[in-house]
Formats: sequence, structure tokens, C-alpha cells
Amino acid sequence: MSYILTDGASVVSMNPEWDFKLTDKKIETVHRTRSGAGYRYLWGSFKGVKFNVEFVNSSDMCIVNSWWGASTALRLFDHSSAVVVSGYLAGNTPPISGYVKPYTDQFDGVIELESY
Repeated sequence: MSYILTDGASVVSMNPEWDFKLTDKKIETVHRTRSGAGYRYLWGSFKGVKFNVEFVNSSDMCIVNSWWGASTALRLFDHSSAVVVSGYLAGNTPPISGYVKPYTDQFDGVIELESY
């Protein structure tokens, strides 16, 4: 299945590997009192998507990594133009940062998009 990642001005098409995964994370705090009673406070939740990509050309790699560096709000669409996730690229390192051996003009990486 093909996906489109866009910021509204630029568009990058990608074909995720088999490990495409939708995530749902909760923002919560767990507290235990002196008497032993437990309380869980749910502050919110957010959705996300994570998948590997391979054979990304250098121009698409530069666009995606610049979105990550600038914390640009993005939208991920599937082939039927339905929005899968809106959010920001997450992670401590640029999402597309490795070479596909033996090529020097094809890259791979992990796209991790978390909603806002």
C-alpha cells in the first residue's frame, strides 16, 4: 500500500515495509497513597504510526529530515486519500539516515509520526 506524507506544500510518496503499525499511547500518572489506595490519572492520549521505509531518493530524504528538524505539522494519507494520522515526526535522530547498500543514492529509515 502506498502512502503520502505532506505538510500542505510538499508531498513525499512512500511505500512502507511490512511492519506498518498504528499506535495509541496514553498520558497517565499512577499514584499510591500511604494507606495503599491506588489512583490512576489519565491526562490524555495520542495516536501515531510507525513504519520502516527503504529506497527513498535523496530529495525525499532531505524533505522528510527537514520536516523532522523544524517540527513541521504533517498529514499521512493512504492511497484512497483518507487521513491516517496528523502529527509531528518523533525520534531523537533524523528519520531517514541510512544508506541502502550498495547504493549511494537510496536511503532507508524509520518514520514515526505522533499526533498532536
